[in-house]
Amino acid sequence: MTSMRTITTALVIAVLGTAPAFAQQALTSPSISTEGRASMKVSPDIAWITVTAESRALKTADAQKQNATAIDGVKASLKQAGVADDAVKTRSYSVEPQMQYADGKSKVIGYIARQSLEIRVDELAKLDAVIDAAGSSGATSISDIRYDVKDRSGIERRLLADAVKDGMQRVTAMAVGAGRELLSVWHIDEQRLSSNQPQPMYRMAAQGGMAGPATQITPDELEIRVQVTMTVLLR
Repeated sequence: MTSMRTITTALVIAVLGTAPAFAQQALTSPSISTEGRASMKVSPDIAWITVTAESRALKTADAQKQNATAIDGVKASLKQAGVADDAVKTRSYSVEPQMQYADGKSKVIGYIARQSLEIRVDELAKLDAVIDAAGSSGATSISDIRYDVKDRSGIERRLLADAVKDGMQRVTAMAVGAGRELLSVWHIDEQRLSSNQPQPMYRMAAQGGMAGPATQITPDELEIRVQVTMTVLLR
């Protein structure tokens, strides 16, 4: 909200500085404010998954060593599945005591080392193979599959143009109903919609692994939405 207010304020100052007559007219002219919307459903072409390896041992150092070995195995399998090195990022790492509770008392019986990797899959055709590779090489859990489109910014820019057109059509209809004519656009603000961000959405037909059938993932379409608010002066 701060950035939008700053942009709007800057626009008003610019208008006042360069066209005082127009600015005065804007302050006294009737106006209409409305919203414009646009959306598009697209097929995703990129995905991210979270792969976690968990190791347990009596000593902290042993748990860490076992976990490092497990993660190295996961990374090697991912590389064989066609995942680039720069597509693998460490998401989290932790070492904590494993507690046992009995008779109102607790004691440390070992240590748990846990590391999670975020894997970017640039070719969705390889997603099933990537999941199977991770699951058969030391990963203890695979979660948080999310999808997006590589050209999201380009799609959003095209939708913004459509949203402004939608807003202008709404303004025109209201002006006609009020018996007025459009004078000029006073300001336009883009409204950020959180639902436009990549969302976890998937259907898992089968869990992959060495002993079971190959994983089959069917991603849903993504809906990208934009919205603008605008004020138009009337005469």
